[in-house]
Amino acid sequence: MIAFAYALITSAATLAGGLLPFHPRLRRIELRYFIAFASGLMISIAFFEMLPEIDWAEGSTGVAALAAGFFLVYMLEKLVLIHACGEEECEEHTHSLGWPAMIGVAVESLIDGVAITASYSVAPALGFTVAAAVFAHELPRGFATTVVMRNAGHGRRGVAAALAVDAGFTPLGALLAAWLSSPAILPNLIAFAAGTFLYIGAGDLLPEAHKRFNIKVVLIVLLGAVVVPLAGSVLGV
Repeated sequence: MIAFAYALITSAATLAGGLLPFHPRLRRIELRYFIAFASGLMISIAFFEMLPEIDWAEGSTGVAALAAGFFLVYMLEKLVLIHACGEEECEEHTHSLGWPAMIGVAVESLIDGVAITASYSVAPALGFTVAAAVFAHELPRGFATTVVMRNAGHGRRGVAAALAVDAGFTPLGALLAAWLSSPAILPNLIAFAAGTFLYIGAGDLLPEAHKRFNIKVVLIVLLGAVVVPLAGSVLGV
């Protein structure tokens, strides 16, 4: 299944990002630019690709599903406090760890997998763009997971366990969506995923990218935002 393969690739991005802090040179990579691009990309995909797929007819549950996705991730982010961030900015996120945090991370990763499969079920091109956005988000999130766990005093086993949860539940989410997916609920899955993308892009990634003002960050956010409609126009999809 192609969507499952996409989910595995995004899991690899999580693991790769999680390994960066262990390398003395790579740990200094300026991740705010990755975060900025991922933010623009996720917001743009939600607006231009996912929202048009929602059933906006009166009496439909699309709007409720959109709001549910947005506020579920909002609650998880505020409780879990593991965000995509650079090494110096991760210091403030070390005080909410343990099993509740790991459950929250698992749910977020599960949602990513659901979004990939649901989007691919609507259109292969949409599935690819959603997977690309998740990939761009997971690289800095894997980095942040390692830094936060290490700052909280966890050793390599604790870091490895957190990364395994973060990476492993995305493919599980892809399989779950394939099992649950049907024409009747597919628009609601897309709406739910769009809500999660809007929150992660605008409520999580964008503020992290702008912790320190840099005009390059603004330009890279806009670059991520225009990639999707520009590619759609060029490729005719």
